[in-house]
Amino acid sequence: MEWVVEKQLVCPSTGTFFALVTSAKNLKLILWYKGSYFIRAGNILNTGYFGISINGRARNIEIIHAFPFNPGLWNTFKSAVCCPGNDALLSCECTRAESCLFKICPYGIRPLE
Repeated sequence: MEWVVEKQLVCPSTGTFFALVTSAKNLKLILWYKGSYFIRAGNILNTGYFGISINGRARNIEIIHAFPFNPGLWNTFKSAVCCPGNDALLSCECTRAESCLFKICPYGIRPLE
């Protein structure tokens, strides 16, 4: 099944991600996942017997849970996770690096020194 990624969130305190995805039949899900690949808005996610591929390439991603989309639930996740990249505040430095579990920032933001 093919899904288009509409939005994404990073959760620095757990080292996991959330992605809002939509199918061709307008089915929307919130995926909570972990892995070594950051799914971004506009990516195409395919699922099947082969596993998960993103933009045609197999990726090592573990879906922790899939939630039916609900705007209130998405906003709860968005307000609960504290990452400057989630708000598209792509500054040059991150003030939250000390509490972040990611070794490399998914948004490419450098830690404040």
